[in-house]
Amino acid sequence: MRKLVLAFCGVVLWGGCATDLVGEKADLTRVENPAGMTLHPNGRIAYVVGSNFDLDYRATDGGALYVVDLETDTVLPSSKRMGSFGTNVVLSEDARRGYTLTRDDGSLVWFEISEDGRDIRCPLAGSGAEHLLDCRVNLDHNPTHVAITRSFRETETVLPDGTRQTKRVDFDLLMVAHLRESAVTAVTVRQMEDGRYHFSHAMASLVYSAGEVLWHSGESFFVTGRAANNLAVVYPALTEEGEVRGLYVKQRLNVPQAFSAFEGRGMALDPARRKLFMLNLFPNSIFQFDVGGLLGAEASSEPVQARGVTTLPGRMLKVAWVGDAHGLLYLTGFGDDALYLIMPDSLEIVGKIATGRGPYELHADAVRQRLFVLNFLGGDIWAYDTADPLNPVMVKTYLTVDSREATEN
Repeated sequence: MRKLVLAFCGVVLWGGCATDLVGEKADLTRVENPAGMTLHPNGRIAYVVGSNFDLDYRATDGGALYVVDLETDTVLPSSKRMGSFGTNVVLSEDARRGYTLTRDDGSLVWFEISEDGRDIRCPLAGSGAEHLLDCRVNLDHNPTHVAITRSFRETETVLPDGTRQTKRVDFDLLMVAHLRESAVTAVTVRQMEDGRYHFSHAMASLVYSAGEVLWHSGESFFVTGRAANNLAVVYPALTEEGEVRGLYVKQRLNVPQAFSAFEGRGMALDPARRKLFMLNLFPNSIFQFDVGGLLGAEASSEPVQARGVTTLPGRMLKVAWVGDAHGLLYLTGFGDDALYLIMPDSLEIVGKIATGRGPYELHADAVRQRLFVLNFLGGDIWAYDTADPLNPVMVKTYLTVDSREATEN
């Protein structure tokens, strides 16, 4: 059945169909088809998106958000079901909320997180609910990637007695890329005095078949499209109350013509947020852009040009900066189960190490000098010690077949 469904839907990860398998709910005890991951600031809890790309489960709640205890290597019972074709997951600045996307129902999914990170819940659902279906905001048009920052608005009013009063409104600011309608959506999330959440969002057609989004600085984000020359810096227009009123392009980044035809993919910034690195498919390549001139005090109207490009030996989907200012770029080689190490300045490949099957998402924990690799086909997580970024050491695997069997027994 699985092979038949996959043949119909197309390639895993990039295909997508919405066959509804009646009665089959996502299994919350084991991670399957993981497509996104992030860590709680305490470093002990991981949040992993189960995408249901194999369509083993029904579309309505066939996806899952797994809560994984890395200390005991177990999937916690607070894990929740959600829609299919989930993507990445991000946390708010204080790690009290999280957000992910489900492409099948075109939704932004949100949830609350306990102080220790072990429990997630939808406050709109009944007590003990095993799903996040009540905590969805419809965005439509195949939302495929989300990035987050924290922002605010301050307004000053003069009271009748002449004194001045400052009002401050704080909110999560999200930017969402959509595969369809050339769409990008800005979302603000504000917690009201009564504890409820207020969502405001607006969509604009800015980047052709948007693929990924990355926060740069302030309220600006990089968005790359499935045509690599659709690489833009976008920002929202917000009211004093944090309501989204529009979405605009600050600048479009110039990609060399020979490399601009297909699929801008993963992006990463150096720690100073002055250099942007973008992966591209067809031809497989990586670019470096000097984006320091886009920062506030140095803002310039000069168009940003690619400062370097290197052709890669195969299809690589995600990139992460590992280490301090003198660190390296790590790239996931999905086709050959490997991580590639690249020097940021020269873009030279200086290393290659083995991973699990189908490495996809990367999460760099700079505080603990760890890199976590989420393997889509293997359904597990490999952790590396990156104290020396040039010589990473694999220190532990999570959610492997052996650890799952041990948990079940």
